[in-house]
Amino acid sequence: MDKLKNFIDANRDAFEEDEMLPEGHLERFEQKLPKPRKNRAALYSCAFAIAASIALLLLFRLPGGTDMPEPVQKTTAQACETQEEIEGLRLYYDMQMNEVLAQMKKLYKQDRTPGAEELLQESKRILTDNYMFEETILPTLPCSDDGLFAMTQHYSNSLGGLRLILKQMRQVTDN
Repeated sequence: MDKLKNFIDANRDAFEEDEMLPEGHLERFEQKLPKPRKNRAALYSCAFAIAASIALLLLFRLPGGTDMPEPVQKTTAQACETQEEIEGLRLYYDMQMNEVLAQMKKLYKQDRTPGAEELLQESKRILTDNYMFEETILPTLPCSDDGLFAMTQHYSNSLGGLRLILKQMRQVTDN
């Protein structure tokens, strides 16, 4: 460390000279930098929506998480009605999400613009999260209105995220 300090002190004039960079240096340097990714805000908002729905779902599932009264025991007929509603709701949102995804794929196949592929990949991540929700969380939800509410929150956030990605894909392909 002392040798370095001595070298700097001995050659102070060389370190203090104001040498200008050659003409065009900054332009060449900026060309070598990676291009900034667009639409990061939309991806973050989709991730936030999914995280919020999962947090809400966990809030209702954890003991002591809410001060909601214990649900009244339902008869078998009432439980079956709620189960049919749950299945109908799941089917409805699956159809809506598949329709949005089909529109995205159609836009991507037409133009194949830069950025559209990344948006399509993000939409597939949302669908993967929905698959995991259906496989792991959905079977543990109570067969009641609370379960329907949690499902509606999750699926509406996912569908909203997909629609936002579709809107951004339309903007990317129009530009």
